[in-house]
Amino acid sequence: QIILMSASINSEELADYFALPVHNGLNPVCVFKVEGRPFAVEEYYLDDLKDTFDFQLHSQRPGEPVVGQKMYQVAVSLIHSFDELEKRRNREKKNLSDTLERGSVLVFLPGLGEIRYMHSCLSDKYQRWQVYPLHACATLEEQSKVFSATVPGYRKVILATNVAESSVTVPDVKYGKLSKSCNSVYTVFVMFAILVLGLVTRICHLTIILSFLQHCPLGATVLKLKKLDMGEPKALLATALSPPSVGDIERTIVQLKELGALTTHVQTEENLHDGELTFLGMVLTQLPVDLHLGKLIVLGHVFGCLEECLIIAAALSLRSFFAVPFKKHFDAHR
Repeated sequence: QIILMSASINSEELADYFALPVHNGLNPVCVFKVEGRPFAVEEYYLDDLKDTFDFQLHSQRPGEPVVGQKMYQVAVSLIHSFDELEKRRNREKKNLSDTLERGSVLVFLPGLGEIRYMHSCLSDKYQRWQVYPLHACATLEEQSKVFSATVPGYRKVILATNVAESSVTVPDVKYGKLSKSCNSVYTVFVMFAILVLGLVTRICHLTIILSFLQHCPLGATVLKLKKLDMGEPKALLATALSPPSVGDIERTIVQLKELGALTTHVQTEENLHDGELTFLGMVLTQLPVDLHLGKLIVLGHVFGCLEECLIIAAALSLRSFFAVPFKKHFDAHR
């Protein structure tokens, strides 16, 4: 077996999982690391800015995660200082070009409310900035603006939740987010690292990464295992790379019985706790929709309103098609 993976995946966990047992232990898996082209990276933490900006560090309470008003002002001042930083570097490189190439900035914020406030702080300043929000509820038009080329002489500022950390790579970011495709020096100012901690200081913090089986619904997975008749789902899922908790599996089985996808009475000793796959459960394994929407389609067929139920299930399978553009709630309502 050859596994090709990105550098962000925990290779040690995979190597331990695929190690082959031998008579005196485990035969480890060979891991080859293909190094990419290194780039110079400059990291600045919040306590590194005390001499540059006049502000006082306040201890963050884990139970009260909040970005203080002073921190918004620090972020705006920092973005404003990038112009002077780039001019100085141009002089050091003896670049005589009149056009200042402004790198894009990515600011991480906990949620949409903080993005709105930061947007208003930046909009109050008359600067050559193009400010774009990036969050889960952003319209397709707003998302496309994030990836569009910046107007010459302007700086693109992206206000994002952690969706830009795990799901999106913005190619021209120079400040804020470490983008592997950039080919220039980075100056890092991460305004949001973990919601509980608020802003990044030099204090160590904990990052928790959950696998697919640990944060996604298990209903469809359990039904497929029952259809394949490979054994008890609880025992099979326990052998996964990052297995879900036993409690999650048991709750899923109860929900499937309530849905009618598994029988509630004991039929065989093998499936003493799980129940057998019902006809409805067999049908649900074939439908590429949420299990409850699949049952809606089946009931639509039973009661002679299949077309209407198909339309409802299709609409509920996707995000809402009623767009709410950023800071245009009245227009969206109208």
